[in-house]
Amino acid sequence: MERRRTIDDYEPGPVPPQRPLDRFGFIKQDVSNSQDGLAKSRLAFEYEREARRVRKWRKMIGVGGSDWKHYARRKPHVVKRRIRKGIPDCLRGLVWQLISGSRDLLLMNPGVYEQLVIYETSASELDIIRDISRTFPSHVFFQQRHGPGQRSLYNVLKAYSVFDREVGYVQGMGFLAGLLLLYMSEEDAFWLLVALLKGAVHAPMEGLYQVGLPLVQQYLFQFDQLVREQLPKLGEHFSQEMINPSMYASQWFITVFSYSFPFPLALRIWDVFLYEGVKIVFKVGLALLKYCHDDLIKLSFEKLIHALRNFPEDAMDPDRLLPLAYSIKVSRSLEEARNEYEKRHGKLVRSRESIEEQKQEQ
Repeated sequence: MERRRTIDDYEPGPVPPQRPLDRFGFIKQDVSNSQDGLAKSRLAFEYEREARRVRKWRKMIGVGGSDWKHYARRKPHVVKRRIRKGIPDCLRGLVWQLISGSRDLLLMNPGVYEQLVIYETSASELDIIRDISRTFPSHVFFQQRHGPGQRSLYNVLKAYSVFDREVGYVQGMGFLAGLLLLYMSEEDAFWLLVALLKGAVHAPMEGLYQVGLPLVQQYLFQFDQLVREQLPKLGEHFSQEMINPSMYASQWFITVFSYSFPFPLALRIWDVFLYEGVKIVFKVGLALLKYCHDDLIKLSFEKLIHALRNFPEDAMDPDRLLPLAYSIKVSRSLEEARNEYEKRHGKLVRSRESIEEQKQEQ
C-alpha cells in the first residue's frame, strides 16, 4: 500500500524576494516612502498613545496573564471597554488566549498536540497541502512554498482534523488558523481553534464546518431577518433584486471577516469576537450595510453584488465602523430569529449563545 504524502515529503520552495511590508507583515500595495510633516506628527502621536495603552494592559493582565481572571471578575465593564478600543498588538496573542479559554485547555492537555501532529494520520492531509498556499498569500510568514509558515499552518489544521474527525478539515478553517499563527505558537493556535469550535467560552462554532454547513445556514437566516427588521428599505430592495445573504455574507461567518477584510479591521473585530461572541459578526455586517445604505439602495443586481463584496475604504475604517456596530442591538432579535429558524426546520439547535448574548449586550 502506497504511503500517504505529508508536508515533510516536500522541500521548501525558494525564498520570495524581499519587498516592503506593512506593520503586520503583509506586502505593501502602496510603496511610496514620502511622508509629510503632518503624517510624521500623527505617527509619533499614535506610537505614544499605543505605549500608554500597553502600560495599562500590562498592569491589568499581570505577568504572563497572572492577574487576568481576577481583574476580569472585578471590572468586567472596564475590560469590555478596553477590548472594544483594541488590544495592543504586542499583547494580542496572550490576551486572545486568556479571553478565549484556550490557555486553560492547553494546560489541561499536555503533550496532546505533539501526539496529534507526529503520531496520528489524517484523511485530510492532501486537501490541507493543496489549500495552504491560498491562506494569506501576501503575508511574509506564509509566502514561501512549504516553508516554515505553511508547515505550521499544515500542522495545526492536520492536528485539528485528527482531534475532531467529524468536522475534519474545511477550507475556511485555514484563515482562522493562519490568523492565530501570526500571534502565537502552533500549539497555542491549535488550542484556540479547539476553544472556538468546541465552545470553551461561547457557543461552539463547529457547525460552521460540519457537512451541510448547518450553522452557516442558521446565521444567514438570522442575518436576513435582522436586515429586514433594522434596515427595512434596504431589505425590501434586496428582495426586489433577489439578493440574499448567502451571496455576500457566508465568508463573514465562516472566516470571521479574516478572508477579505483589511487586516487592521479584522484584528479589531477578532478582539471583540473572542470576548463577546459571534454577535459582533452580525453587528459589523449590519453596520456596513447601514453605513453604505444610501448607495446600496440605488444599485441593480450586478452592481449590488459587486458593492457588497467590495465596500469602500472609508467604510472599512475601524474607528468609524466599529462604534456604529457597537450601537446596534441584536440579542433579542437574534433569539427570535433562531426560534423561527428552528420552528421552520423542525429541529432544536439551542446553545449557550443566547445566554452569552443577553449577559453581554449593553
